[in-house]
Amino acid sequence: MSRPSAESKATAKARPVSLWRRISDALVDEIKRGVLTGGDRLPTDIELAERFECNKHTARRAIAHLEQEGLVRVEWGRGTFVVEGALLDRDATQAKLIHSLLDQHRNLRRQVVRMETVPATAVVARELRITLGSPCMLLVLLSEAGEAPLSLGFNYFPLKRLPSLANVNAQSQLTSVATALAAAGVKAHHRSRIKIGARLPSAEEAVQLRMARQQPLLETESVEVDGHNHPVAYSLMCFRADRLQFVVPS
Repeated sequence: MSRPSAESKATAKARPVSLWRRISDALVDEIKRGVLTGGDRLPTDIELAERFECNKHTARRAIAHLEQEGLVRVEWGRGTFVVEGALLDRDATQAKLIHSLLDQHRNLRRQVVRMETVPATAVVARELRITLGSPCMLLVLLSEAGEAPLSLGFNYFPLKRLPSLANVNAQSQLTSVATALAAAGVKAHHRSRIKIGARLPSAEEAVQLRMARQQPLLETESVEVDGHNHPVAYSLMCFRADRLQFVVPS
């Protein structure tokens, strides 16, 4: 078999980079230099096509690549946005600092995303030991450190077991499971178990946590029980995996 000539090697080395890749690389460079920062809206595919003198399909392929890499998130009907902290080293000290903040409940801001009465799904009914379709209060909480979203929690409370929660309005200071249980008159409770896993975010989770749909998140499932070992809260917490880590003592 004949070896490739020096001329053929030079030709291969000089092969131009695909246009969609050049567009993608240019946008990554702008993110690195701070021209585009977390939360910024990217130009539309039409604007990118005009800027790089290409067709819309080429621009869309560049955006799709950035989304696959977890650098941008696409919100249908709104546009494409830079993911906050997308280029941070995930093993950096900042991740450990954020874990510490979460663990100690300091410097965190929590806000109620929504609060509503919903029927218990099969999973919620099983975990709370109630009948399918029983009324539950759903309390969705978003936690942030500074301007960075860290977690989104879906907390379910059985209203037949905790009827006073039905009279609590969304403006109340229910910024945690503990404050909600206190409002329901539950004086003693503890976590019976916790399960940790990883998955891709739903559309709502990606928007609230300002992350790409292709970027995995950490999820914890936990159940709180009262002094009589009755389940009083079932929580699904979604965490941005690039901003924290869990440390489990041995």
